[in-house]
Amino acid sequence: MKKTIFLLIFLSSFFVSLFAQEFKYNALTSIESHENFQQFMKFYYTNPKSILIPSAINFIIDQKINETKENERHIVPFFAQIFRTHDDKVPEWFANITKLSDDDKFIFAHAMFLSEGNNGKKEIQKFLESTENEELKQVFTRLSDNRKPIDLRTVTLTNPVYLDMLWSSFFASGDVSYLEKLLLATETKKKTIEEVLIFSAARWSMKANAQEHKKVFDFCIKNKGKHTKDINLFLEDFIE
Repeated sequence: MKKTIFLLIFLSSFFVSLFAQEFKYNALTSIESHENFQQFMKFYYTNPKSILIPSAINFIIDQKINETKENERHIVPFFAQIFRTHDDKVPEWFANITKLSDDDKFIFAHAMFLSEGNNGKKEIQKFLESTENEELKQVFTRLSDNRKPIDLRTVTLTNPVYLDMLWSSFFASGDVSYLEKLLLATETKKKTIEEVLIFSAARWSMKANAQEHKKVFDFCIKNKGKHTKDINLFLEDFIE
């Protein structure tokens, strides 16, 4: 009986903590700080408030976030999901932006390419026509052809960067198929150094995000006992 009461108290505190994070995001009316931006990038899927998107794009541009190469793995897949869902809004969002840097054009063009939207493709063409940078012209020309972008849910995970891309795709869309790919990466049967790094990062990120995101926690609960013995033990270890 005492154990049951303790468990109920723990779960109650746990979910209050989870919902508190979502409440902070839900209270946002614009993106005005790095804290706001992080909340937007991690909890957008819980309540897709498209009204925040222009504000987020402008924040990225004003704060020169795309100048940091590390951010590419987060910005590109996240906004690919946004642009895919709101392809009709892409021209409007970029129509009045006059201070796009080369880094901004590079990052947003890759997100538009990954989104496969018709308006996104037109915007890439505009970037191509407006730049004097020969290297960027080559990039935009490649992104304008008929190549199919990778599907992160089926691509072989050869670099830990893919894990960040999968999480960012999930945070924008809430699509659990990205979680399924991440869960499979927690299997311990690894050989190369890269595989071990991916395995370790996948396990750490799954645990960490299950503590912050109710949907991830519920996904882990639902998948207990449905995979290999190794993955099942992993889920049991941090859920129970």
